[in-house]
Amino acid sequence: MWTAELNEVVFTDESRFCLQHHDGRIRVWRHRGERMLNNCVMHRHTSPAPSIMVWGGIGYHSRTPLVRIVCTLNSQRYISEVLEPVVLPYLQGLATPIF
Repeated sequence: MWTAELNEVVFTDESRFCLQHHDGRIRVWRHRGERMLNNCVMHRHTSPAPSIMVWGGIGYHSRTPLVRIVCTLNSQRYISEVLEPVVLPYLQGLATPIF
């Protein structure tokens, strides 16, 4: 029974990919009193790192096209740029989809 249902489940998610070697998040372990020592401080560029945000979905036998998300994705843009043009046609191709 579960196998038949899992064949119709569609999982979706979005991910941000940083286009530089890091996204600015640096973890540092220091001993007490070392906070401002020159050898414990790393100077770095502080502007936002260039990145790309994408959305996609996968099912048991197929996947959706990958959608590039430009700017901030609000509910209205999610409906008009992801749900209507990508998700609905994909779900219509499945017998009994579970989204």
